[in-house]
Amino acid sequence: MKITHKKGKGDKIHISVDGEYAFTVDEVFFAGLCLDEKREYSAEELREITEKAGERRAYNYAVSLLSRRDHSVKEITDKLTQKGYGQYASYVAEKLAKQGYLSDERFAEMYVRELLSLKNYGKKRIRQELIRKGVSRDIIETVLSEAEFPDGRLRELIEKKYMRFLDTEKGVQKTINALLRLGYSYGEIRDALKEIAENEEFYEVMYE
Repeated sequence: MKITHKKGKGDKIHISVDGEYAFTVDEVFFAGLCLDEKREYSAEELREITEKAGERRAYNYAVSLLSRRDHSVKEITDKLTQKGYGQYASYVAEKLAKQGYLSDERFAEMYVRELLSLKNYGKKRIRQELIRKGVSRDIIETVLSEAEFPDGRLRELIEKKYMRFLDTEKGVQKTINALLRLGYSYGEIRDALKEIAENEEFYEVMYE
């Protein structure tokens, strides 16, 4: 089988086998192949080249994802699979981890900070989200134990977003349910509401 190539856009090189398009690679990978377009390649040689090219494309795709933000190992393998690179997902994830580009620990630390600052999630909800991202429980507990949960954060959240609901029993319950969904415990919510209770009537609504 004859293997030929044609320059594409950017750093793309289109590979053809016996005159028919087969796959696309980048210039760096193509240079490393050292193809001789005058010789015949066996089916086994073509299979090996195709396999390496697939691994390279999967790797490049994963790197492009990581250039935008950190991902968990599960996220990367899931996205590679969705893109059609499932057979290379484990290989690529392992390679990126060895190179230091992929780390569940680093991802978890970043994600906890994001969920704290942007979502105002409590510890329980953060734990659930990290589990959903495929982070191991050992890493989750370590990261959560080291994360900063400022005192008064829940009280400030209530004062900022929920004060207008606290003048009725129904509103108080609505607030409690919303905060439970954000991952705060009922005890944490009771304590925060107690701190901001401004009058006896409001206190009675919460604690009758």
